[in-house]
Amino acid sequence: MSRWSADSLRIALAPGEAALLRTRGTPASRVLATEERSAASLLPLLDEALADPDWHARRVEVVLSQHFVRHVLTPPPGRTLSRAEERALVGASLRNIYGDEALQWNVQVLSQPPQHGLVGAAMDASFIQQLDALLVRHGFREVAIRPLASIAAPRLPGKFSGWWALAEPGWLTLFGSANGIWHHLGGQPVDDDWIDALPDMIDRETASANQTLPSAVWIQAVGTGPIPKPAAGDWQMLPHDPDTRGALALAGI
Repeated sequence: MSRWSADSLRIALAPGEAALLRTRGTPASRVLATEERSAASLLPLLDEALADPDWHARRVEVVLSQHFVRHVLTPPPGRTLSRAEERALVGASLRNIYGDEALQWNVQVLSQPPQHGLVGAAMDASFIQQLDALLVRHGFREVAIRPLASIAAPRLPGKFSGWWALAEPGWLTLFGSANGIWHHLGGQPVDDDWIDALPDMIDRETASANQTLPSAVWIQAVGTGPIPKPAAGDWQMLPHDPDTRGALALAGI
């Protein structure tokens, strides 16, 4: 039995990289890389790494890059829904945007008051099933697979109001909120100069939002390296480690 078997492990998956991180007991980390960019291409690397008994643990939490996640904000349901009804509403909203491809996705739901839409996060169901089976095969008994946004959101102020820009290498996710309720969201690929383009991106999202949102912008950069604060506007920078890049930063958030 591994000397670390009672501890938990954090794994992060991003395009071209997988990172393993343990902060309890004896700290350890490992980064695995591939030229492929798909989520599925990371599974063989992970399978090989987890064959090492030093990485064995009872619990594991997997953080998925926003590259591998699609979000949706549903129309307000107008009444309290069961969990099954919430998932059905999120699934229908995803199909309206992405077509039948969304039928192959695993859905997670964030509930909101009935007068507001539900927030959905969708990931490829086949990949999630393969990942879960791989982790169980390596002896993990408690498995949680979560999008980066759900891990990062608790860093925001309570009853957050404004725009939340969650940046990672190559991708930016934008969420608009008022009084702790999510009213708008979007995501897109970005270049290394995303911080310069962010004011225009915020302006476009503000114009398409279904209601006026506070102008404050909170920037949360994960694995992007150092970023300068925009010169003008109500910008807040959440703490980040500029020296940790890529998937390892996602694992350590």
